[in-house]
Amino acid sequence: MVQLMRKLLVSLAVLLVIGGVVAYVFWPFGRRSELFHLPGVVEIQEIRLGSKIGGRVKEVSVVEGDIVEKDRLLVQFDMPEMEAQYAQMAARLQAMEAELEKAKNGPRAAEREAGRQASRAAEARWERLVEGPRPEEIKQAKSEYETADADLKLANEDFERIDRLYRQNAGSRAEWDAARATRSRSEGRVAAAKARLDLLLAGSRVEDIKEAHAEMLRTEQNYELLREGTRSEDIEEADARLVEARARLKEMDANLSEGKVVSPGKAVVEVIAVRKGDLVPPNQAVVRVLRAEDLWVKVYVPETELGRVRLNQEVTVTVDSYPDRQLTGSVMKISAESEFTPRNVQSIDERRHQVFGIKIRVANPEGIFKSGMAAEVTFKD
Repeated sequence: MVQLMRKLLVSLAVLLVIGGVVAYVFWPFGRRSELFHLPGVVEIQEIRLGSKIGGRVKEVSVVEGDIVEKDRLLVQFDMPEMEAQYAQMAARLQAMEAELEKAKNGPRAAEREAGRQASRAAEARWERLVEGPRPEEIKQAKSEYETADADLKLANEDFERIDRLYRQNAGSRAEWDAARATRSRSEGRVAAAKARLDLLLAGSRVEDIKEAHAEMLRTEQNYELLREGTRSEDIEEADARLVEARARLKEMDANLSEGKVVSPGKAVVEVIAVRKGDLVPPNQAVVRVLRAEDLWVKVYVPETELGRVRLNQEVTVTVDSYPDRQLTGSVMKISAESEFTPRNVQSIDERRHQVFGIKIRVANPEGIFKSGMAAEVTFKD
């Protein structure tokens, strides 16, 4: 019986020692080590590149696995229609710039002088029509009429004489025809002279005077416009059209730039989804790259250890591929929400299953880190 009691006491003592050791090591509020290690995974920012307008692929300048620098051409689209539209718009822009400059400068001195001379000529014509024919013109027309009338009388006398001789068979037919033609011409000249004389005596027509007056007013107003120069509203309108054309050209230039898919920074070409000649719709990714300078190590810290982590805290990072290389990193982000949390956390032990995501930024000057690598992060209090 005594031996049985001794065995029970020894067993109890062993259990107490083991329990104490376990509690010392695992109890959340027990003594903690200065260092603690967390496993993590290397993650690199993935970027899907494409074009907002799409088109037919003209050239693919890289292959999968290439390391490219910023602004390196990756894929280029063939865009002849848009290039032609851009050239047309650029020409229209030049024309609008010239129109605005012309509007600001206003009419040239020679144009203003020509307007003034045209106004004076129209005024002189109107005054001439208002005054009517000069007395000298009427006198001349009357003299011409009298001369033509005298010639007609003489032609009539000659014709009557030759007509009598012709009827008496004393004259020839040719002489009779010539006399009659002379009389007819004289009659025509008399009629023309009489009409011109009547026209001069009647003076200018009312309609002609009104027309001349309207033309005079029009030329005067045109000359006044030339003197005043271009209206401010016309200049503002030309300037607005120019601003619109420049904006349109800028828009077309932006669309043209979409014909080239370039690298946003130093990156590794992961996937090329197109080949030369492919027809690609707008807004479709054609290249997937991993941004080499934008990587981090993702780890998960239990809630019981969260107090030992702070922003910008320096840590040590190692990867399996280079176990002897210890790289320095810093905490760049601590998640504000926990993950993998049970619906109801009752016990202290269960709180260890409540974790928070942590991002560790690490420099990668030698290209050691690759996406998906397993890493180990060491934190120091």
